[in-house]
Amino acid sequence: MSTLDDATLSKNARKRIARAAHREKRRAERKESERAAKRALAEKIKTEFHEKVNAMTREEREAFFAERAANLQAKRERDVAKKEAKARQLSSTHEILIDCEFGDLMSKPKEWSSFSKQLRFVYERNSKTTAPFKLTFTGLNGEFGEFIRRTNGGSENWHVVRETRTIREIIEAYAEKKKRFVYLTGDSENELSALEEGTVYVVGGFIDRNRHKGLTLNKARELGVAHARLPISEHLKLRGSYVLTVNQTTDVLTSYRELEDWGKAMESVVPLRKVHKDEGENAAEEETEDRGDANAFVED
Repeated sequence: MSTLDDATLSKNARKRIARAAHREKRRAERKESERAAKRALAEKIKTEFHEKVNAMTREEREAFFAERAANLQAKRERDVAKKEAKARQLSSTHEILIDCEFGDLMSKPKEWSSFSKQLRFVYERNSKTTAPFKLTFTGLNGEFGEFIRRTNGGSENWHVVRETRTIREIIEAYAEKKKRFVYLTGDSENELSALEEGTVYVVGGFIDRNRHKGLTLNKARELGVAHARLPISEHLKLRGSYVLTVNQTTDVLTSYRELEDWGKAMESVVPLRKVHKDEGENAAEEETEDRGDANAFVED
């Protein structure tokens, strides 16, 4: 900026420019200091490595480098396995979509935090199975989405599809391809009998606690998609309301793919505290049972 331009600026404006220039200079100095520290650390590690190796006997060096080579090979194999797992998940013909467009119905930070943990459980379970689903998350935008990302460190590396479009926009986009969507809700009169390839199973992503009866069924009807309930009551006798968390619901679907048996799948997922007890046990316990975090899979 010229002297003439400086003269046209107010005193406060010149101060702001000076402060900005000072901050930029400090930032550049800090970055250079960080780079110098990294170079010094790298040099220190290199020196210590050579000193360590030079102090070894021939036999010790051979054993050391053999172990080092084995560790590097193991790391390469783990990296390859991760890439293959990612490919299996993202190319799976079985799909689950978590509808996370209910952030405003949950309290923050408590229920937001609970839901964030459930999403992590969903992802971790899907990463370990031999029969993964292609996972899609919708509705993780704005403050709610930022909260989920912040409380799930590393989630930017998850092998999932993060949709910025609403679920309605996604359904409309697939209308010409005739892709089928089934919204899973315990309020549906339709029972889910099997999982079909090419069908997207939608899970209502929120903490319910029985506050929002009929919410997911109404949304399925508004979206104009099919809906169904998990065959819980047909395979398990549960105490109280049949409420599963988001991750328990996806666990049941994953276990069904692994076991091809609804009963076994549910028994492997549903907590023992929810299973029906014999008559004569303390009835008060049923009244005071803590249901924990729950989503919309409620059957009366």
